[in-house]
Amino acid sequence: MRILIIDDEEYVRLVLEQTLREQGCDVLTAAGGQAGLDCLTTASVDCVITDLRMPGMDGRAVLRWIKERQPDIDVMVLTGHADVKDAVEAMKDGAWDFLVKETPFDAASVTAALAKLRTMRALRQENLAARHGGFLRDTIVEGLSPAWQRLKTLITQVAPSNAPVLIQGETGSGKEVVARLLHALSRRSTGPFLAVNCGTVSRELLESELFGHEKGAFTGAGSAKSGLIAAAEGGTLFLDEIGEMPGSMQVGLLRFLDRGEFRPVGSTRTLHADVRVLGATNQDVQELVLQGRFRDDLFYRINTVTLRVPPLRDRKEDLPKLAEHLLHSLRVPGPHKRSLSPEALEQLAAHHWPGNVRELRNVIERIILTSPGAGPITREEVVALLPPSTLRTQAEDTTLSLDEIERRHILRVLDSCGGNKTQAAKTLQIDYKTLLAKLKRYGMSEPSEG
Repeated sequence: MRILIIDDEEYVRLVLEQTLREQGCDVLTAAGGQAGLDCLTTASVDCVITDLRMPGMDGRAVLRWIKERQPDIDVMVLTGHADVKDAVEAMKDGAWDFLVKETPFDAASVTAALAKLRTMRALRQENLAARHGGFLRDTIVEGLSPAWQRLKTLITQVAPSNAPVLIQGETGSGKEVVARLLHALSRRSTGPFLAVNCGTVSRELLESELFGHEKGAFTGAGSAKSGLIAAAEGGTLFLDEIGEMPGSMQVGLLRFLDRGEFRPVGSTRTLHADVRVLGATNQDVQELVLQGRFRDDLFYRINTVTLRVPPLRDRKEDLPKLAEHLLHSLRVPGPHKRSLSPEALEQLAAHHWPGNVRELRNVIERIILTSPGAGPITREEVVALLPPSTLRTQAEDTTLSLDEIERRHILRVLDSCGGNKTQAAKTLQIDYKTLLAKLKRYGMSEPSEG
């Protein structure tokens, strides 16, 4: 747990810092209210312990700032015996608890408050996990970058609505994470969240998958089957890679978005369902409309709200926390819990990340599986598994032929996609057959699908 101590008295800061570090906490300190807020804008913390009475910005002002901008942070206030009434008022404003300053400072009271805080935070996480299937605990990582903060603000504003949302972003940037967060923060959070990738299911199966089918509707339909729309009643349906949806199915989806009604394949019955639809794509849908591959009326309907997920290269400030989160959340065998050294983080930050957060997860997992030792992960361990950074590759490639540059780039993208050729083709913005032709042309082995 990381804790920020804000107090204008150096003695109090030193005693608290020593006590908390002995309890295994990561501790930051600030000598006043404004210095504390400056720290909060650049560092992520779990708890703030702030004095109430300080020159300049006092503890009540610090509390208000935190509750307005970073409400997930728990706040404890410090007060003297004569000011306990003020501490109680601060708790009404959102403080979690208060500690009374004494001389000498009572370390036992700090230890007891910390134990209560840890218990409370653990219960909170368990409740969130139970409510959202463990999603918030396992996949939502806060970010400090302006790009992530803007996106988070929009998610919070849009989530309570029932309006369709189009989520755009590069492959691996976290579009499904955003979709799940929209569901978790919505009034439908107790209902189901169902997802389907429109680019990996055949046209015939996709129609049945969404709308269901009647017995005998097509070859192999030996019995009637309900579709995802019916199964998602009261919840959310996430259509990943919606730009790949066949034109004939787009008509049915538009009808459902307009009227909430649909027909199973091979049926004359019209059914109704209360489902919120979220779509996602890594393509320019407006360009697909111009090419005649996506209906303009469906685009305007699904595009009620558009959220753009920033690529990892545009939110490098978040990379350390993302990497640490992935490092500790991946379940791998071994008794040792490892951390990332500053040199390892520096090497990770130098990479361009064409595969975004998905590529980062792949790299972290490979590091901890192939280097199962103890101690911080070193720069050398990262270099051994990480493709050369974009800038370094460009410098080295100045003496290479265009064919060799293309060959190396295809290899890097394939590696970042875990060998998945379908995904690599989308990242390279070429079709699957073109990628296969280039692999054959350059005499490269064809990695198996991931």
